[in-house]
Amino acid sequence: MKTIDRRDFVQRALLASAGLTLVPSLAWAEDEPEPAEQPWAPPAQNDLKLKEPLPFPEADASVERAKLLVKAIREDNPEIALPFFFPQDVFRRVKAIKDPDRYFKRLIRVYNEDIKLMRKGLKKPDEVEFVSFGLGRQKRWVKRGKEGNAYPYWACYKCPLTVKDNGREKILPMRVMINWGDQWYVTHLTNK
Repeated sequence: MKTIDRRDFVQRALLASAGLTLVPSLAWAEDEPEPAEQPWAPPAQNDLKLKEPLPFPEADASVERAKLLVKAIREDNPEIALPFFFPQDVFRRVKAIKDPDRYFKRLIRVYNEDIKLMRKGLKKPDEVEFVSFGLGRQKRWVKRGKEGNAYPYWACYKCPLTVKDNGREKILPMRVMINWGDQWYVTHLTNK
């Protein structure tokens, strides 16, 4: 429902008296209830109550965001790949450290630098194409309280992003990815 204030309503009523039609679905702004804030809950795969981890999520749900990383490399624009990095709003809740935003900013700065380095390592970066994204063989369940985290998650290491560069396939290993729900996110691209 569209809301207007009283002054706007009076102005519209005057216009209506001159033969113009008012929109019938108007309500007073102060009459609308405030939307209730929804309680925050982690996805089932990262729930604090888990005694054992749920099955290891597949890579399929994250392929479209992996393609954004390749596009960022090709266009020399790291911001394009930000959706592939662990989201800041969730990061704040997951990291049980003094200043998670400060750490997040550092990780993003390094992520952007790493994308630039990946680009420099290609023969024809302006033509690089996405081939596939997979998860590495080395994986582990990170319990709550480990690595400064308030929530558990799966971590996967050396995840292969395969690209076509100068007509040949090349694997760009991503150092660390973690899951949030059924999605995988980068936290560290290279060994920095």
